Parts: sequence; structure tokens; C-alpha cells
Amino acid sequence: MDMKFGYHIIEGKARYLENIETNLEKNVVKIHTPAHNDVMESYQIQDFRQMKCLPSLRQCRLRDIDRKTAGDAGQVTEAFVHSWNKGDNIINSANDEVVKEMYYVNLDEVMDGNSLGGALKDFYQDFKYPAYKEKKIPHDAKVLNITFSAGGRVKRAMGTLNNDCKGQEAKIVFGISSGKDCNHLKMCLTKEMRNGEWILTDCKNRHITSPMVYQCVCCPWVTSIDLARNDCACTRMGEW
Repeated sequence: MDMKFGYHIIEGKARYLENIETNLEKNVVKIHTPAHNDVMESYQIQDFRQMKCLPSLRQCRLRDIDRKTAGDAGQVTEAFVHSWNKGDNIINSANDEVVKEMYYVNLDEVMDGNSLGGALKDFYQDFKYPAYKEKKIPHDAKVLNITFSAGGRVKRAMGTLNNDCKGQEAKIVFGISSGKDCNHLKMCLTKEMRNGEWILTDCKNRHITSPMVYQCVCCPWVTSIDLARNDCACTRMGEW
């Protein structure tokens, strides 16, 4: 049985409604977050994997579920009922625990949407954007900001590294561009027995945010990726 509910979100100057749908039998969670501040609109579904579709980029992204940050349908529903019983369906980002997820995709590696099954396949049929597999950035990777100092539009294909790096060896880094997606959830992570009843504990608001990240090859002296220069080459980044 599907259960639909929502949280009224206060995030800086933005005020919006985040819509959530859960199915306990199938262990499915769906989240719709509207565009706000510098955050893109996103539609997300998760069961044992997670797919997110971003209309502004006209693409979908699939990843393996991260159990450290993603609650299952039971946890998400339970936390909402717990907060609703207290008369609280508002999440203020000022009180959030911020979780920053770092994943990247290669837009030259398009997935076969027919390989999806179950709820993910049904969800994907509503979008039919190109789908890509997200890969987690290694925890020790170097992450730099991407800038566009030349003004103008950036080509879809970033091409190859044209600079010989003055004889030095190029390095693989990851670049963070403008744009991100996010969602807010109330999560109760544990239970304990009190007076013969199970009580939800360790309840907190979680703000899960994912910046747009791309893999790049850069000369060793680069500290910020300027796409107007020729000392970096990044994987295809889509239309800008």
C-alpha cells in the first residue's frame, strides 16, 4: 500500500513542499523536490538501488544504495508518523545534519534502460531521459571547483588535454560545477525498549545534498579548473 505525505521545508529564503511516497511491501521510497535556491528539481526513487531524474539536465542517474545515508521505506514512514503524532511536519534546514554525497558520471557511457526492473523500470518510463551509472568518488580524491571565465557556452565534449603540462605528469581530479540536487528527511535511526514499548531514538533532520561532479585530467599545478584554459580536460558534461 502506498503512503503519501510531505514536509514543509524552510531552507534559507526558500519555502517549499517536499512530497514523499513509500511502499512498505516493496520497500520503495519516492521523493520529489522542487527547484529552489541553487538546487535543481529532482525526482528520486530507491529500493535496493537509487535512481534520480533531473528535468533541467534531461538525464537520470542510477547508483547503488548507500545504507549509511539512505533510510528504507520503513524508516522513512516510521519517522514521518512519529513526527506527525507530535504535530510536526516542518523541517528547518538550520537544524539539519548535512550529508554531502559525492558521485560522478561519464555522459559518454549511457545505460540500457531495458536493464532496469521492478519499480525502477516503471519510474524510469515516466522520463525516458538518457540514464547513467553514478560512481562514488574515492574518499582521498582531489576535488576542485570548475569555473567558466570565458563567458560563452561550453562544448558538450571537453576534448583532450592540449597542454603538454611542461613535461610534468597530468593528474586525475574531480571538478564540482554549478548546480546540485538535495532532499530533506526526518530520520530515526534506532529504537529502544521503554516501559514495554519500542521508542524511536536518535531522531534528526537530514539534509542530503549532491553537487554536480565530473572527472577531469589536469596539469599538476591546477588548483581551480578553468574551462577557458587548456590545462584540464573533463568528461562530457552535457549542454550548458
